[in-house]
Amino acid sequence: RSLQLHLERHVVGSMAGKNGDSRSVLARAFPILGVVPTLSREDLQSDVVAGLTVAVMIVPQGMAYAALAALRPENGLYSCVLPIIVYGLLGTSRQLAVGPVAMVALLTSAGLTKLADPVTETAKYTELASLLAFMVGVIQTAMGVLRLDFVVRFLSHPVLSGFTSAAALVIGLSQLKDLFGIQLPRDKKLHKIAENFFPEVDETHGMTLAIAVLSMGFLFGARKIKRKVKMLKRFPDALFLVAVAILASEFGDFKEEGVKLVGEVPSGFPAPWNLPWDRVGDLAATAASISFIAFLESFAVAKTIAEKERYQVDARQELLALGLCNVVGSFFRCMPVAGGFGRSAVNYQAGAKSTLASMITAGTVLLVVLFLTPLFEPLPKAVLGAIIVAAVSTLVDVQEMKHLWKTDKRDLFLLAVAFGCTMFVGLLEGILIAAGMSMVLVLQKAVVPHGAVLGQIAEDPPVYRNIDRFPDAKLLDGVLIYRLDAPLFFANADLWRDRMHQLLQEYPKTVSVVLHGGAVAHMDSTGAHAVEGFIKECKRHEREALFAEFNGPCRDMLGRMGISKTKEDESVRGEEGPFFLTLHDAVAQAKRVAESRSVVLNSVDGSDHLEDGHAVTAADEC
Repeated sequence: RSLQLHLERHVVGSMAGKNGDSRSVLARAFPILGVVPTLSREDLQSDVVAGLTVAVMIVPQGMAYAALAALRPENGLYSCVLPIIVYGLLGTSRQLAVGPVAMVALLTSAGLTKLADPVTETAKYTELASLLAFMVGVIQTAMGVLRLDFVVRFLSHPVLSGFTSAAALVIGLSQLKDLFGIQLPRDKKLHKIAENFFPEVDETHGMTLAIAVLSMGFLFGARKIKRKVKMLKRFPDALFLVAVAILASEFGDFKEEGVKLVGEVPSGFPAPWNLPWDRVGDLAATAASISFIAFLESFAVAKTIAEKERYQVDARQELLALGLCNVVGSFFRCMPVAGGFGRSAVNYQAGAKSTLASMITAGTVLLVVLFLTPLFEPLPKAVLGAIIVAAVSTLVDVQEMKHLWKTDKRDLFLLAVAFGCTMFVGLLEGILIAAGMSMVLVLQKAVVPHGAVLGQIAEDPPVYRNIDRFPDAKLLDGVLIYRLDAPLFFANADLWRDRMHQLLQEYPKTVSVVLHGGAVAHMDSTGAHAVEGFIKECKRHEREALFAEFNGPCRDMLGRMGISKTKEDESVRGEEGPFFLTLHDAVAQAKRVAESRSVVLNSVDGSDHLEDGHAVTAADEC
């Protein structure tokens, strides 16, 4: 009987454990499964409200950003359905609103217009856009699987700020043709846009320009009012503008007046289609750029909101979620998507508590795609252009430029390079050049690390600081203390060795050298060889080399090089051979060595002198 009970408990416990493990695995793969059970009825109501609010915003934005990418409006709407659902299932951010965004749309246009004309080769252009979405998704998914999210960190904030600010201006200027109602060739360089625009400005369509000015005036005015009046924060200004413009166009015969309209928008959701796989090589650079920019923009928004709400977002899972929503969407005529700043902020402010809000958004847009798209046919293109200009105007980061001018001129230089290259060389070229310069500066900091000679500024307790920053710091007699503020590895080991050799020449009376390694996070075999060579050099010149506050892995590496404790050293050195856990202990030992050496030298100097032409020793004098 007892055996039977034991077996029953074991089997039931084992099954419960397996079920628990299964649920844990599912919750990790589909984070929404771990969030939904924790939601209250009020949370669910908030998700419904937030989802509908974002849907009202994303419908006009989706069409506008599709136009920015030189795609048809329906492609923007398609991109607001399946990708959002996939992210809702897989994403770890509860408030991130995925869909078409201005930056990705502009990069899409920049990469594709070289390969196909969006006007005369619309079908081919759309296929390439979907293939681009697939490639972006594959790159992001692969980065998530291989845990390569750190790669995008090489795009520093100044680089992104410069690129984003310049791209925002390019986006705004690219709308001139729709705002003025004139024919302009597509270009993404400031000087080219100016060259094409000014000769054609006399052909401006007055009514189109009036619609654009009124639309932008309304949007900018509504933004200011919404900031001041809390009750109007959720007012759907863009959708309201679209509705009014459609009514005005319908009853005012805008088409007859020569105003360019959106035109036919097919209803219904598209069936899966095949992609032009033979063009993969042509899109590699564009796909890589978009995958990095899209993830950085998305993760920055997700992390900011998560910190406010006190929950964690997983960078690896975010890459997988964004990648898969692009992959799935690519087979249904979608353009590349990412998490948007504005929509995510609206989603958060509207009270979203989980990605169920995204599901509500996707469901609402799907109803629009199935039944309401014919309503958008009379919409003037100038209105979509005004929506784009208003949306990207917030991306020009003047405050960051002022901040860097005061704090970090080198980062300001990076920002200026990214800004200038993006404006005058091209979008893709701009981000690649700026990212390359950012990596060069990172390598420069690693290859030419900061270090300092330390002097004593206080005795009880003893405090040692950089003598260049603290003029009152005093050097110790016969002791040189040097602190390295970087990892010691193959890229900087020779420079460090040269620097130490130079210091010993500058301070020839040095008897003991204390190497402060508190900031040395890593040391490879090349760095260890450099340290070994320095120790040998010290021994040749009868100097003592001591190590303070090096971490365990660095001590292990040096230990494997033979720099370890010996019995005859135990009376002179610390418990770890030449390694000391604190700088104070290492300096105390260095002082003892310096003092003992000084005593020996003094006794030698005082014991030998000439008397009547012959040497007299201390013993003779006694």
